Amino acid sequence: MLSAHSLLKQRYRILASLGEGGFGAVYKAEDTEFGNRLVAVKEMSESDLSVHEIAEASEAFKREAFLLAGLVYPNLPSIYDYFTEQGHWYIVMDFIEGETLEDHLHKSPTGYLPVEEVLDIGIQLCSVLDYLHTRNPPIIFRDLKPANIMLTPGGPLYLIDFGVARHFKPGKARDTIAFGSPGYAAPEQYGKAQTTAHADIYSLGVTLYQLLAGVDPTLTPLQFAPLQASCPQPIPTELHTLITQMLELDEDKRPGTMRAVKQELQHIAVRLAAGTVRIFDALTGRNAQVFHTSTSVAHALAWSPDSRYIALGVSDHTAQIWEVATGRKVLSYKEHTGNVTCVAWSPDSQRIASGSSDSTVEMWEAATGKSLFTYRSNSNIVRAVAWSPDSLHLAYTSNEKIVDVWQVK
Repeated sequence: MLSAHSLLKQRYRILASLGEGGFGAVYKAEDTEFGNRLVAVKEMSESDLSVHEIAEASEAFKREAFLLAGLVYPNLPSIYDYFTEQGHWYIVMDFIEGETLEDHLHKSPTGYLPVEEVLDIGIQLCSVLDYLHTRNPPIIFRDLKPANIMLTPGGPLYLIDFGVARHFKPGKARDTIAFGSPGYAAPEQYGKAQTTAHADIYSLGVTLYQLLAGVDPTLTPLQFAPLQASCPQPIPTELHTLITQMLELDEDKRPGTMRAVKQELQHIAVRLAAGTVRIFDALTGRNAQVFHTSTSVAHALAWSPDSRYIALGVSDHTAQIWEVATGRKVLSYKEHTGNVTCVAWSPDSQRIASGSSDSTVEMWEAATGKSLFTYRSNSNIVRAVAWSPDSLHLAYTSNEKIVDVWQVK
């Protein structure tokens, strides 16, 4: 192991060890010739390896360097340098601040991730894998699993560890070596054929299954109970069907391309989002709370002054109040006859004003949902509503290009 402050190539100063793998280690370092930019230095050591293992490891290491050098994509680390020093091979690449998807899953108190988060992860993975599969020649990742996926705070995820990836060469009979992680690798990766993009589709299906159900696939490789039966959370039927197809042992029965998988995940996400309101952690950008308002679209929302509740304007003609801490709907206001397009909470926390496509603004008690007054001075869709800071006046506007201000009392 390299010690802290060691200098490689008279340029890269080692700061800390990030971990050890089968053939070496990964370090956090700074590039002293480039403003002390943080980088990751991947090392391969030849010590304690047989002649055959050295050749095998060197080939995988160089393949990773050459593969990454020719790839430019937001979800892939960039490679900056590649060199040998004192019997060791080194790759210098982006330092990615964050945690692996495996660690993120382990930290989840439920042991699984919400459907909305899994869909977002799946769509990002489809994008980068489709990029790899559409290179010339195509690149097959072959080792997709949560440990090889890095999450960044509020940013994109990254595919890491390309040591197993390889080019798909038409006409070639088989892979030079069988590589992959048991439980995640497709059945054909254990056979005599050359693996194709269908192997990555299978591994993505395994990963999505694990994230949704919290089931470790390494315990029973190639065996999966029906997702809806194993999953401790409600799963859209379309998602269950898609993942079941991705996990087919016969690769010809899986979806044809990663792009097709992405499109289906996007369709599912859109349909699910129609009745979903998300609260995000402002520091990390990750989901902190999710409310499901059935299949109706939430057009508007407003926080209560004490941050304990959220008021929603919904396309089912209701205004709703939800408790943030529990994710529970407290009440529905049902006096509107059109889509509720805007809501505003009075600064004194006592009342809510809601505007609608029915051309009215309703003022009502936040605690009880009791109607207090209906404003009917316009004949168009109400677009926005706001209280004065002292809660004594109410302003709203519609498509008539006029702002009306009312005395609340």
